[in-house]
Amino acid sequence: MASSPSKRSSSFSERLYRLLLLSYPAKFRQGYGDEMLQTFRCYRQELLQRDDKWGVAHLWSFVAYDLAKTVFIEHWRECDTHLKRFFAISGRKNTTLIPQFSLNVAQRTDIGRLRESNEDNLASVIPDDPEVLASRGALFVVADGLGGHKKGEVASDIAVRSISDAYYQDKHDEIPISLQQAVQQANRNIRDANSEMGTTCVAAVLQGDTAYIANVGDSRAYIVRNGSVKQISQDHSIVADEMRAGLITADQARNHPQRNIITRCLGTKTEVEVDIFSEKVQEGDLLVLCTDGLSAVVTDEELG
Repeated sequence: MASSPSKRSSSFSERLYRLLLLSYPAKFRQGYGDEMLQTFRCYRQELLQRDDKWGVAHLWSFVAYDLAKTVFIEHWRECDTHLKRFFAISGRKNTTLIPQFSLNVAQRTDIGRLRESNEDNLASVIPDDPEVLASRGALFVVADGLGGHKKGEVASDIAVRSISDAYYQDKHDEIPISLQQAVQQANRNIRDANSEMGTTCVAAVLQGDTAYIANVGDSRAYIVRNGSVKQISQDHSIVADEMRAGLITADQARNHPQRNIITRCLGTKTEVEVDIFSEKVQEGDLLVLCTDGLSAVVTDEELG
């Protein structure tokens, strides 16, 4: 039985569109090729159902325009990525040479089911300047405003903005010192705004093959590697102190009546002690910064 002209036309159109998709970078095709092909099929089918004599012309004019625009953009993005990586590792003599890892960043904040307002804030800073990226690294900050204090969401916002600004303005050669001073500056800025505001904070700098972590309060930093979870930061809370003293177990801490009471935060005192940690990282590692909204309900095993 011979196929109908419409089926032959559909088959030809799809083959032609598949060929045109080859003009995109391979990585882009792997991520979006199937979705684009399905969209093309649906759009073409819709035009056929309308019985519009100009429908095919409209379809291919749209395809041509979209290809001309997006193919250029995607190739430019790929070229730009390669250039940044090249200059990051082959920059000037006084630039710190760093191993180049692929870096994928995801972030989310959610009010949850119990709170009336979201007092969390976060920031991700990946410098466009490859020289700055090589020498100072990428910065990530998570802060959890204290619900029992006034304007916790304002305190957490000041924290992430202050740390992001202060860290890259600091000219100290040692990243841990710059990071620590940035967090201390955030503490001063919050207190100057309102001494009754408070927030936890965990910040991380990824530079070379090292993650530098700063924390105040019970917001945490983890590294997940091959399904194994390691907490890098150290909680500043009553239950954490009792666990370190061997007075209670981790299971007991989860249901402890004082589990939400922290012993250190930003904004409530003139000076704050900031813990600093460093950890070697490798390709495939997952660095997780989170508030107790995650760590209190998800176990380390589930996180991995």
